[in-house]
Amino acid sequence: MSYDDRRIEVAKAAWRVIVREGLDRASMRAIAQELGSSTGVVTHYFRDKEELTLFALELVFASVLEDIKVCGEGRKGVERLEQIIFSALPLKANDRDDWKVWTAFLGYSTGRERLIKEHQKRYQFLQEILCKELADLQTAKLIRADLDLTLEANALIALVDGIGTGVVINPEQFSAEQQEYLVRRHINTLLK
Repeated sequence: MSYDDRRIEVAKAAWRVIVREGLDRASMRAIAQELGSSTGVVTHYFRDKEELTLFALELVFASVLEDIKVCGEGRKGVERLEQIIFSALPLKANDRDDWKVWTAFLGYSTGRERLIKEHQKRYQFLQEILCKELADLQTAKLIRADLDLTLEANALIALVDGIGTGVVINPEQFSAEQQEYLVRRHINTLLK
């Protein structure tokens, strides 16, 4: 197994510990136990918990971007925007684990400037993706011309974050159909 593959394996073990026990209990020792190895093996690949957290965050974000890409392929117009946003929501039970990890990372970042900056970069990138999608819809005259695209992209991100966090806290709060309804309801306010 390559060095990079082993780092991914360690990060996935960290995810399992985080989902099961929370980030505060995801110590290097607990992650090593999850791997069935020693703490030395974990620290060989990651100097500390922050470095491991940052790497795991990058893997989660890469997965989100891949889902966005796949969901947008072959679609056009408003349906494309909907599917891109749906791809980021916890519509299926297995998506909830990704959201648990994401929200744990957000909480862990508080007071850790390096991690906050990494989150800011990722949110900025998501904002750029959504601004481009909205600009394409404006050019096609499918949404209103008077919209502030940055504000609308931020509103969509906030909607997704709110729904995702709500599902993590109370999984029965929003069914998949309700999540989709809320997204469509917001998008309908953008239409001509």
